[in-house]
Formats: sequence, C-alpha cells, structure tokens
Amino acid sequence: MKRNLILTIAVAAFMLASEFAWAADVSFSGQFRPRFIIDEDHDSTTSTAHIFDTRVRLNAKANVNANTEVFLQFQSVGNWGVANADTSGTRVSTGGGGTQASDALNDVGFHQAFVTLKDFAGTSFDAKIGRQEVVLDGHRLFGHTGWTTGAETKDAIRLTHSGGNHTVNLIYIAGANADSVNNSNAENENMYVLHLNTQGVLGGSLSGYFVATNDDIGDGADSGLPEDDQWYTIGARQAGKLGSLDYRVEFYHQFGEASNAAERLTGYNYDATTGVDIDREAHLFGVRVGHTFKNVPTTPTLTIWYDRLSGSDDDDITANEYGTFDTLSDTGHKFYGFQDFFLNSSNSGTQGLGLQDLAMKMKMNPAAGWTFKADWHWFKTSVNPEGADADTFVANNDIMAGAYDNDLGHELDLTLAHKYDANTKIVTGYSHYWTSRTMGELQADADDTQHSGDASNGAHWFYIMADTKF
Repeated sequence: MKRNLILTIAVAAFMLASEFAWAADVSFSGQFRPRFIIDEDHDSTTSTAHIFDTRVRLNAKANVNANTEVFLQFQSVGNWGVANADTSGTRVSTGGGGTQASDALNDVGFHQAFVTLKDFAGTSFDAKIGRQEVVLDGHRLFGHTGWTTGAETKDAIRLTHSGGNHTVNLIYIAGANADSVNNSNAENENMYVLHLNTQGVLGGSLSGYFVATNDDIGDGADSGLPEDDQWYTIGARQAGKLGSLDYRVEFYHQFGEASNAAERLTGYNYDATTGVDIDREAHLFGVRVGHTFKNVPTTPTLTIWYDRLSGSDDDDITANEYGTFDTLSDTGHKFYGFQDFFLNSSNSGTQGLGLQDLAMKMKMNPAAGWTFKADWHWFKTSVNPEGADADTFVANNDIMAGAYDNDLGHELDLTLAHKYDANTKIVTGYSHYWTSRTMGELQADADDTQHSGDASNGAHWFYIMADTKF
C-alpha cells in the first residue's frame, strides 16, 4: 500500500512538472519494459518458474545553467504471480514457501539521482555526484547489469577530464554492498577507481585500470573475527578493428591482503579460526576476434572468444593465498552465458575454482529490422577439482571426492530481436544448458542434493520482452 502511494505521488509530480517544463530547460523521458520468463533449472524435482516482471522508468533532466545539470530517474520494478520471486532479475527459486503477496515483490524509488558540475572548482574535470550507473568500456569490471529488472547503481563521485583523444576518470564508490549481481561478499566495500582511455590505438581504444578496494566487514559474520581486506586490481583493455577483423584483448591482475580472513573463504579449508592473513594473487584474461561478411546475404558476423578467470588450488590454500578473481561490479550477463549460472565465479558460481569460457557467436540480419544471434559456450573451471584437489575443495559442505574433471557443460543461447518502430524493440530468446557431474556438485542445493549430476537433465530458459523508450 505504501509503495502504491509513493508511485501515485511520483507519477502525479512527474505530470505536474511537465506542465511547467516550458518555463525552464527541462526534458522528460522514460521506459516501459515488460518481460515474461519461463525458467527450468537443473533440478527436475522443482517446478518450472513462470515469471512476469516489469520495469517502469520516468526521467527528468534539468539544465540549471551552463555549468550545472541535474538528472533524476524514478524507477518501479516488480514481479507478479510468482512464488518466492525476487527483484534481482536473475534466477528465481520456486521450491517450498508458497506464494508471496505481489506487493512484497515491488521496488519503488530513485534509480539515479545526480548532479553534473562542469569544470568543477575551476579545474578541467566535470564532476558527477550522487546515485548513478557506473559503466566503463565493455562492462567487464564496471557495468549497470541492465538485463536485471532493477539494474544496478552506485553512490559515487566521478571526475572526468577529456582532451583530444584522451579521457581520465577518477571515481569514488561508497559502500558497494553485495547483492545478487555484485560478486563480492562485502558489507562495506569502498572502491577508488582510476581509468585512463586513449582513442586511435590500433584501430580502436586502449584503456588502463587501477582499482583499490577497501573491504571492512567488521565482525566477520561467519567466524566472529574481524576482517580488513585491502586489495587492488590493475590491467588494460584494447579493443578495435583491424582490417576486416574486430577484436578485444584484456588482462587484469588482483593482489592484496586480507587479515583475519573468513567471510570470503567459506568454500575452502582455510583455517579462518586462527586469524591467518590471506594474500590475493588472481587474474582475468580475455580475447575476442570477429569478422563481418558484408557481401553475404544477411551480413553474418562470426566471433570466437576465450575468457579465463583464475581460481584457487591446493597450493594456494597451503600457502594461505587466494587465487580466485573477483569480477568487481561487472555485467556478467554480457559474458558468461544468458542463463547467468556464473555471475559469481568467486563463490557459488564455481565455488572459487575459477572459470574458463570458450565461446562461438554468430549474428545475422535476416530482414530489415530483424536481428538473430546464436551463442555457444563451453564452460570449464580453471582449477581441476579431481585428484589431489578433491581432498581439499569443498562444495556445499561435501568434499569433492571421485572422478570430477573441470568440465562444467555447454550452453546455447538463441536471440531474435525486432525493431518494431523507432521507440519499441521486441526481443525473444531461448537458452539450453547441457550440464555435467562437476556442475551438479558445484551448484547443488544447500542439502547437498546433486541435482545436476545427471548429464541428461539440462536447464531451459525462455523469455519474450518488449522495450519501449519515450
């Protein structure tokens, strides 16, 4: 009831403001995005989820003067007619618990609210202050997770300087709390980001990163021990087009130290009760090469790519080191398959064993206004869980003993998009996952039910969505 009242007031205020917009430099826009999803996971004992979610956004941008701009984005999201649904837009549990009232699944509030100050304090930097989407390059480390119903914003201060072919971003992100799409377990995770970009390098652009993360959990929820986790991410991304090929190459390295580490390392046999320090040494490597056949009907594009996110092995645990790469605030839906099994590679996704993704992608335009895509993924862990590793690694409170290899299975994602008119796009998609025994153990239920151990029991996912912007 309270949310409905807030929604009514916000819409009324929005409509009233539009009547007076003529008197000031104010513009309005918005989005309406309904989506229907059918989701069947690996577990044949649970019922198929039928999800209807909706996103409504109302935007107002005011140019106060030549140096000041204010942007407000009101958002309402909700799921209706679903048992045990959440508002994350990721995978939804449908087992046990009955049906929740639909109003409890709604979220109403400001998605973004920030002010932009040009030439801030007499400098050559523009400052963006407030709640905002933080997106850099291709969403690899920082993205808005726009596929989810609510998407993701940060409370941040962003300073940007652009001159010639060069751009500098200095970003402070306050309290990046964990949620279903943020791969951290942090409860008070502040980030300091330096991002450099240069255009015109090898037919594209070169970006460099330095990210300092200060994760101060406090009481260490799992062990009662304090945790002070300070670590750093450095790396570079080069993307562009050379001749008939488009490409992307990127590498990131993480290092640092966590004192009295416990919160992050629950999936391993680290002796957290002794208050030992854990050293971070992790990396991510990604490469992509694609080609568009312009003189062929439907102008198909073929792309092959490979990503490797490091994991932690026996040697790491023995040496009190943490080798699992944390993907920070990325938009994982863009990279690791549309079924979103591996959004959190440092925890439940692969239980800290890391991730390898070999993918082949095809895109074509069968008719004007139509786009068809087919993506195939072959997923593996970076650390092989069999052999000696099986004596150490724990998945869902059960030591992985037996013939486990690093094969996580295959995923096929099919997408058909139609540009209905200048404002509306209709998208439908279907995904199928062919699972493996290792996948079944790593993503078993909390009671250690190896529901995906039967390789014939795959996962299915279907959706149809309309996206209207006005």
